[in-house]
Amino acid sequence: MISHLLCVLLLLVFYVLQTTIFSQTKLLSGTADIILLFLAAWSLQEQIKNSWFCIIAAGLLVSSISAMPYFAPLISYLGVVLISKALQRRIWRTPLLAMFLVVLLGTFFQHGVYVLVLQITRAPITWRESLDHVILPSALLNLIFALPAYAIVKDLAGRISPLEVEV
Repeated sequence: MISHLLCVLLLLVFYVLQTTIFSQTKLLSGTADIILLFLAAWSLQEQIKNSWFCIIAAGLLVSSISAMPYFAPLISYLGVVLISKALQRRIWRTPLLAMFLVVLLGTFFQHGVYVLVLQITRAPITWRESLDHVILPSALLNLIFALPAYAIVKDLAGRISPLEVEV
């Protein structure tokens, strides 16, 4: 219960930072998505067992300010957490490597969903243009901010439920 409360509070803080500061930090037309970074870092924590509540809350928050259909952020964030859980089982000894892989793959998945939705709604955007001007710059910015986001989330998650130490 405390982890859900902390998740919502952190999500609100990251949401405010996303809408005020990070949306103005652009590289070409790409921006960092620190809510994606938060979900990736949160779902990689061993002591956090259930991330589904955070996915729904994040998807609803982002849907409220996005011009995308409401299901697009939900699908993209669900994909990020599924990638995170799959990598956590395979690369469990090196969480930073897992974080960078989740952020990179999650960014490509998220923007792939967004471009697909835009093309279905007949927006005049091509894959090449979106890759060059949005996806790759966003991936670079997300990788730059991945380490600080992981450190903050790991510290706060460790404070609410520290791992047991074997003697």
